Amino acid sequence: MKKVSNVTMGIDKVSNSPIVFLKVEDTNVVVPIWIGPCEAGVLALILRNEDFERPLTHDLIGNIIEQLKAQPIKIEIDQFKQDIYYAKLVLKDSGSKEIYIDARPSDCIILSLKNNLPIYIDEEIVSEHGIEASFINAEEQSDFRQDIENFDIDELRRKFENKNKTEDEDEDDE
Repeated sequence: MKKVSNVTMGIDKVSNSPIVFLKVEDTNVVVPIWIGPCEAGVLALILRNEDFERPLTHDLIGNIIEQLKAQPIKIEIDQFKQDIYYAKLVLKDSGSKEIYIDARPSDCIILSLKNNLPIYIDEEIVSEHGIEASFINAEEQSDFRQDIENFDIDELRRKFENKNKTEDEDEDDE
């Protein structure tokens, strides 16, 4: 598993869909994950450090976990099947046993940011779906969000299309 060092958001200007960009620690690789508008709204508020008057669903989940004497310890984005990412919220119960709870990556990312939990991504997902973001200067992490906002989604699509085309050609050669 690879650790995520930064989370930010952007908009797919073609489909007008929100995208979360997960930057892999100690690299210039980002993994884009398209999310729903409701989750994007909550995530945007969290990234802007805005407070909520009343508990949101993610706060409720955190409160339930706390009342059950469990402790959230990390997030794992561990599968990609049929164009869908899968994630797990990992908890420790009162006996220090790890509990893995299936969840959507967007919900897990929100819980991670609200509870300061580390996020990990399966190495295969990073190698297959991560993109080398050469526009990111590792020494200038504060510019990461601005760089992502200026990211050209068409460039991302071309990279995926070229990667798939190359893989198809490799399969034809076998």
